[in-house]
Amino acid sequence: MSLVVFGSLKDAPGVTTLVTCVAYQWPRHRRVALVEADADGGSVAPRFGLHPERPSLVSFVAVSRHGLSESEFWSACQRLPGGPPVLVAPGGASTAAALEQIDFGALDRSLSDTDLLVDAGRLRAAEPQARLCEQADFVVVVVRPRFESLAVLLDRAEELSAHGPLLAVVVGDGSYPVSEIDGALRQTTGDRAWVLATVSGDSRGAAGLAGDGRRERALGRSRLARTVRPVTDLLVHLCSAGMPVLSRPEGT
Repeated sequence: MSLVVFGSLKDAPGVTTLVTCVAYQWPRHRRVALVEADADGGSVAPRFGLHPERPSLVSFVAVSRHGLSESEFWSACQRLPGGPPVLVAPGGASTAAALEQIDFGALDRSLSDTDLLVDAGRLRAAEPQARLCEQADFVVVVVRPRFESLAVLLDRAEELSAHGPLLAVVVGDGSYPVSEIDGALRQTTGDRAWVLATVSGDSRGAAGLAGDGRRERALGRSRLARTVRPVTDLLVHLCSAGMPVLSRPEGT
């Protein structure tokens, strides 16, 4: 199946919110798992009331030193409330050490019937994030339409698209039209990177996603869910077709 890496380059534009919503929306006919791969530690466990360490990415890596096992992967996953499995990453040096050891490409190949959605946090140019991006089928960069964020995106777009398509998801409003961002990415990378879609900066919807009493509404009728739906549908299409979708996003 497919390995899709989500991350940011600057600030905190809502990577975990986006990838979690996408995971909830992923179609039931495709098996999916969310994996946290942020060297600074993940935020899914505290946000959704899961155990931060037992089991986790660290415990999975500890039992996988002599080879990756599909059964051990599923045993190390917890489950999002009413949603798909998730492999959480605790904070601290143990997570950074685990990420140095795990081969996500090999993990993807061992889970031949599963789409892996990886929350990588900040996409640093050094290991292990650089190796993870090289192994990904698609890299999704979450960015706000502001000069300082877009400057970093354009500076690293060629590097990040060297091994596969780079897809930008623009969150919230800003000074730069999506059409300009899309055009600049395409020109910089020779059509290896483009804007996939835009997403609303809906803080209420994001809060509802993590709240038991409001999750169903947040996933069904919030601005966040409505605007994330095109991201999910396009990613599912890409994972199914295995080829780039070069049509311009709505609003460009």
